[in-house]
Amino acid sequence: MEYSNKIFCEALSELIKDRKIKLRSLAAKTNLNYSYFSKLTRRKTAPPIETLVNISNALEITPEFFIEYRIHKLIELLKDKPDILDEVLDFAYKLDVKQKLKVAEEKSSYERET
Repeated sequence: MEYSNKIFCEALSELIKDRKIKLRSLAAKTNLNYSYFSKLTRRKTAPPIETLVNISNALEITPEFFIEYRIHKLIELLKDKPDILDEVLDFAYKLDVKQKLKVAEEKSSYERET
């Protein structure tokens, strides 16, 4: 399964819709109240990591599917190994600059065609 780069509520909503999952059956698998899932699909903040893992297990996907879990794992890694922080930050800045250049190049080629 691929990863989602959407916020938790959107990613969860899509999974529920695409797989035609009933909130009550998901609630039964997670021991969470079904109305909680209704709230999760509307709010913009992700649940606690433990709950996210519980939901992932019930959906039979890895928690890494959700961007919030991947960010959490990255933060844990950086806390455990602060000596790599500068390298990771430099790498992220380079990726960001590359992306901005790519977008700028696309705009300029579009502008030339007009």
